[in-house]
Formats: sequence, structure tokens, C-alpha cells
Amino acid sequence: KMSVNSNQLSTINAVTNGFSVLMCLLAAILVLCLKLYKTLVYRLALYQVLSGLAFASVSTMEVTFITYDVSSRLYGNICTAIGWLLLYTVWVKLLFTMWVTFHLFCFAVLH
Repeated sequence: KMSVNSNQLSTINAVTNGFSVLMCLLAAILVLCLKLYKTLVYRLALYQVLSGLAFASVSTMEVTFITYDVSSRLYGNICTAIGWLLLYTVWVKLLFTMWVTFHLFCFAVLH
């Protein structure tokens, strides 16, 4: 039976979040360099990528500050800020997903 301790889980989470940040940056750079943002569909995809980049960045900060000194006065403020940012980025990601879904539905039904 394998067990994973919290340090290993934090390391795995940090690595996957870092990889997500790099892939989102690469996708955004490619869209901008190839000037694909001129059409609405690619612009919506770029918005999805940017919201994914924001979420992955905040998740990486969360993992970084998990091992922060709990007794510090700054810890509560950092936890509050990161919690708010995580909530905000999740809602932004949901909004863009709904926007893409609405666009695809209108395109499929109205055209």
C-alpha cells in the first residue's frame, strides 16, 4: 500500500501547477505571435488560456505559502488574499467557459 505524505503532495501540486503555467504561457504566446486573436473563436480560446494561466499561477502561490510560518501576522493576510484570488479565478474560468458554450450553441443553432 502506497501512501503520500503532505510534502510529496505539495511537491506534485507545485510541479503540475508550474507546468500548467508554462503551457498556458506558450499557448498565449503562439496565439499572439500568429495573430489568431483576430477571429472571435480564437479570442475566446485566448481568454480561456489566460484565465487558466491566472488560476495556475494562484494555485502555485497557494502551494508556496502552505509551508509559511503560521505564527506570523502576515500569514492570515496571505491566506485571505490567496483564497480570494482562487475563488475569483475559478469564477472567471467558469464565466469564460459559459461564454464559449453560449457562443458555440448560438453558432450551431442560428447558422
